[in-house]
Amino acid sequence: MKRFINQSWLSFKIRYAAISFEEFLLLESLYPLITLAFYCILAAYSFNTNNLAKWVVGNSFLLCTNICIFALGLAFDEERYTGRIRSIIISPVSKLLIVLEKGFFPAIISVITVFFGFMIGSLIFNVDFTSINLWLFLFVIIVGMFSMTGFSLFLSSFGLITDSMHFILNLVANILIIFSGANFPITQLPQTLQVISKIIPLTRSIESANMLFGGYDTCKFVWLLLEEMLVGIIFYVISYFVIKIAEKTAKKNATLELF
Repeated sequence: MKRFINQSWLSFKIRYAAISFEEFLLLESLYPLITLAFYCILAAYSFNTNNLAKWVVGNSFLLCTNICIFALGLAFDEERYTGRIRSIIISPVSKLLIVLEKGFFPAIISVITVFFGFMIGSLIFNVDFTSINLWLFLFVIIVGMFSMTGFSLFLSSFGLITDSMHFILNLVANILIIFSGANFPITQLPQTLQVISKIIPLTRSIESANMLFGGYDTCKFVWLLLEEMLVGIIFYVISYFVIKIAEKTAKKNATLELF
């Protein structure tokens, strides 16, 4: 476990070695907060409302996309760019472990970013969070980030089979904005497109977090969190098999270019 944490920290530190701590704060906190403020102000004028609680909550969860999707999603793509992908493929080390090491600290930073993004957003837009259980809200965030990390791990596996990762990650980031329920009610989407909301992460986390601002059904609340965890586990399992298939194909065909 100690080795896993040390390698995770080294991988995370290398990624941001070229920037200072102040630049890291601006990149990972100020930029996402500006995005949160943009969508909340847009919602205020679009829906003609001063009650922006659900938009603050939803967009707080989306703050993780900057570091979770784009940091973890490019795990194998960056290895290819730096020339280390050949050594990784032929080594006996678990490829899943390599990606988990890269995602450990980004997942932690994502939890912190979402929580403090919610706090700051609540203060800016006058959202009363004093009546909610912040520990329970934090638990919802952790469950959401667990699911999001599994989804990001699944996305990273595409770095072994395609050279269009930037297109894929930007597309997925926008899909989360539209279909997660953060900015648009899922019920207003066409029935066929609502299926997308059910298979992506954060949808159930955002819904359960919004339930904390009013009376809620405990059974439904727990069920939503269980569903979110199940979605994350499914993506972890799919990622494992995609990575194993890509690894075997690369060794069999003696090529790293699987696309």
